[in-house]
Amino acid sequence: MRSYASLQLLSFVSLVLFVTCDSFAREEVRALTTFKEAIYEDPHMVLSNWNALDADPCGWSGISCSFARDHVVKINITGLSLRGFLAPELGRIKFLQQLVLHGNNLIGIIPKELGMLKYLQVLDLGANQLTGPIPPEIANLTSVIKINLQSNGLTGSLPSELGNLKYFSRTLAR
Repeated sequence: MRSYASLQLLSFVSLVLFVTCDSFAREEVRALTTFKEAIYEDPHMVLSNWNALDADPCGWSGISCSFARDHVVKINITGLSLRGFLAPELGRIKFLQQLVLHGNNLIGIIPKELGMLKYLQVLDLGANQLTGPIPPEIANLTSVIKINLQSNGLTGSLPSELGNLKYFSRTLAR
């Protein structure tokens, strides 16, 4: 009787963990496909294999996943002339450690939702055509080491709160 109860408990915990991991993956796929929809020009077809019906984005161009292949940890699409906007939904990729979109033709503002990425270590949006102020929410990136926002049309000053970040060592702005 005791082993049956233990087996039931183990089954329940396994199911909860499976459903939890699955919902993280779906949320990440949704965020990535929303970003793809915000891109209206992709001359090198880098996003052509980003398929919303594919529940595993680990094989998509520019995407790297955790060792267990259960979370997206890096987006690296550099110098491929993507034209479009940064989708606020990128802030929902909870375990993202690097967001590197350097040297494209991204326009619009930096979404404040990027400040929700508590594991982000590298934010490189340099050499795009982003405009507007740097959102103060960027100072919520408690794990960030490097921020590159250079060669954009950003206005205003760096949020003073960046000075409070524990690991932050380098920023390139303007």
